[in-house]
Amino acid sequence: MTDTSGSTDHESLDRAKSVLRLKARAARRSVLPELRTAYAYAVAERVLALPEIAGASAVMVYGASPEEVDVSVLEFALRERGTRIAYPRVAGPRELTLHWVDRESPLVNGAFDLREPTEDSPRAPLEALSALIVPGVAFDPSGNRLGFGGGYYDSLLADVGGCPLTIGVAYDEQVVDRVPHDSYDRPMDIVVTPTRTYRIGELTYLPSTE
Repeated sequence: MTDTSGSTDHESLDRAKSVLRLKARAARRSVLPELRTAYAYAVAERVLALPEIAGASAVMVYGASPEEVDVSVLEFALRERGTRIAYPRVAGPRELTLHWVDRESPLVNGAFDLREPTEDSPRAPLEALSALIVPGVAFDPSGNRLGFGGGYYDSLLADVGGCPLTIGVAYDEQVVDRVPHDSYDRPMDIVVTPTRTYRIGELTYLPSTE
């Protein structure tokens, strides 16, 4: 007799993720356009206030979709601090490569019409980064993240050990009580919204002053 409990559990998890993905994307789209710039500044201010970021030598940011938190403000402020910036690039199914991007580096519309480095941009080793700024569709206070379902960040984060730090950024509307997850889903170390900073687990950094 074939044991189908494992596949049933997996299908149930996928269904739960799909339902939440629809709800969270609708909540994200509901954020008024006139508030998005203010929220981008608020998220940037909170990330820059993290003691882990104060001495960060290199940070990955991302090319935001119209729905996502715009991190260009954060990127500009990090560059002013002398922080080196990397961007992800879709290199294949479930595969992201990281590339150094300076002020003059071209960004092109790549997969999913997101801004990303060109293929010949210098590669950024994951171990050279101090932190990864990670988008998501939904997060919970325990750091669990729900993406679009393509597995790109899941594959990238699977290679991350204790370093670099992972910081999920989102609107408050995207934070839910619980994100369905499995053992292979890596939680964020910190989640930042315009009004809250969620610290997850026992980090070896100074606690937040909030």
